[in-house]
Amino acid sequence: MVFPVESEDRALRNLLMMCQDHARLVVEIYRKVLMMIDKLVKGDSSDMSVLLADVEKFQVESLEIKRNIVKELHETGNLLFNREDLYRLISKAGEVIDLIESTGVRLTAIGERNWKVPSNIGVGLVEMADAAFDTLIKLRESLISLGFNSERSVELTNEVEEGERKVDAIHRKLDVDIVTSKAELPLILIIRDVATKLEEMVDTAADEADLIRILAL
Repeated sequence: MVFPVESEDRALRNLLMMCQDHARLVVEIYRKVLMMIDKLVKGDSSDMSVLLADVEKFQVESLEIKRNIVKELHETGNLLFNREDLYRLISKAGEVIDLIESTGVRLTAIGERNWKVPSNIGVGLVEMADAAFDTLIKLRESLISLGFNSERSVELTNEVEEGERKVDAIHRKLDVDIVTSKAELPLILIIRDVATKLEEMVDTAADEADLIRILAL
């Protein structure tokens, strides 16, 4: 005989496992974007379309995980009191992936045109992208910790917020460097859009961290 509490615990564990799989996928997708940024900054525009194809492939996988989570939430009915928070969590994670994919599309556009990223902007873009990556790693670790150590999970969400502030600070300086650059206007606009997408991605990750904090309490 399965008691209601046991059923709720089992359903929550299953959903958290799927959310953790999704979080791992987010990191893998972003690694591809990091590779794209690194190549462009070094003046190498080869294989950009291949990397973008990888991003899009992972995005399809993420959508499948999201559909499975939504299906699981539907099937649990009112068994989980926090099912709305879990739905909002996976929705935010989906927004993060959409922003990563949008960044990849813009980076590919730069590569296809063989535009050269000014060195000072390249340095700032790499710094921002690396800081964003560190934030996504903390977010993933926070979600993984949620299943067995709520206190540690909350600590990691605080580190996500610190990462967001760091990315914002880098972005403010980078934005000035971009708009005052002597690069061609189309390149300036696209690079500025890339930086904005990265900032929005980290902001969304911070929103996701807030939801993890709610689930941990």
